[in-house]
Amino acid sequence: MPLKVTKDMTSHLIKYVRTVDINFNPFDKRTRSAREVLRQIDIQRFYDVNPKLKVNPNILSTPDAPTIKFSFVDGTDKTFNSSEHLADEILIDVWRGLMKMDDDWEMEGKNVDDI
Repeated sequence: MPLKVTKDMTSHLIKYVRTVDINFNPFDKRTRSAREVLRQIDIQRFYDVNPKLKVNPNILSTPDAPTIKFSFVDGTDKTFNSSEHLADEILIDVWRGLMKMDDDWEMEGKNVDDI
């Protein structure tokens, strides 16, 4: 059964994200996932709960493969070649990782709101 992620969950989990760098050529057909992730991440609701969030869309004029890089508050990064993944697969992977990070921080007594 697929992972169900609600608006309330994503509004909490986005607090663990520092930056999202999305590099793509808008005229390349391989960029569908990158553009969809940008559409789903670059929303006001996320900026309201995480004012430090930076979403950086980088428009390329080269035929390089589209990439998406998430940087998290614990200093780790996760990079995707978005031509190899669907947008839903990328986001589910990110949300799943953030749920684990949230559980780990809770077990350690840390709070993302204190950062």
